Amino acid sequence: MLIKVYGSAVFGVEAATITVEVNIDKGVGYHLVGLADSAVKESSYRIAAALKNIGYQLPVKKITINMAPADMRKEGSAYDLTLAVGILAASGQIKADEVDMYIIMGELSLDGSLQPIKGVLPIAIKAKEEGFKGFFLPKQNANEAAIVSGLDVYGLENVSEIIDFFEGRGDLKPTVINTREEFYKTLDFPEFDFSDVKGQESIKRCMEIAAAGGHNIILIGNHLRAA
Repeated sequence: MLIKVYGSAVFGVEAATITVEVNIDKGVGYHLVGLADSAVKESSYRIAAALKNIGYQLPVKKITINMAPADMRKEGSAYDLTLAVGILAASGQIKADEVDMYIIMGELSLDGSLQPIKGVLPIAIKAKEEGFKGFFLPKQNANEAAIVSGLDVYGLENVSEIIDFFEGRGDLKPTVINTREEFYKTLDFPEFDFSDVKGQESIKRCMEIAAAGGHNIILIGNHLRAA
C-alpha cells in the first residue's frame, strides 16, 4: 500500500515541503531513498523501538520510502514522526483518510515521546502558504508555530497522541496563541536583556543603532567573551 505524508526541510529562513512516499509490499527490507543524511537513515531504529513501546510494530515486510524532491538534502532527526506515521498508515495499522492534509515533524525517543526540533516557524508559514490544514510537532515547539494564524497547530508529547487523533480518539486540541498579549508580555519581561551582557559596549551600541533604524546586522568572528 502506498501512502504520502508530508514534512518540511529548512534552509536558512525558508522552508520547503518534503513529500514522503511510503510503500509496503511483499518481501523483507527497509529502503530509504531521496538524499537523506545519516540521521534520517538511522530513524528506522528509533521508530522500531518507539512503535514497539506504544503497542505497534515496524512491519516485517519490504518497506520502501522515498523523500521527494530527491535532489534536496534532508538532514536531522526531525523526520522521525513523519516516517513513523507514514509506515503506520501504509501498513494499515492506523487510519489515513486525512493524513495528507497535515505537515508532520518531530524527533522520536525510544519510549515514543517527542523531542523538540528546529525551524518550526518557517515550516508553519510554508504550510499555511501551501494550504495545509494543520501542523503536528513536539509540544515544546507548539507556541512558536502557533504564531501563524489560519493553521491548526497540534503540540504532541507522545506519538500515541497523533495516532489517537487520526483514529478519532483522545481530545487533542490546537494550540492557540494571543500574539498581541505575548508581544507585550515579552516587552515587560524579556527573556534576554543587554544588561545581562558584561562589557562589549561597542557591539551593544551597534545592535541598538541597527534595531532603531530597521537595518540588518551580521556578526562574524569568534565567540565574544564577557569582560
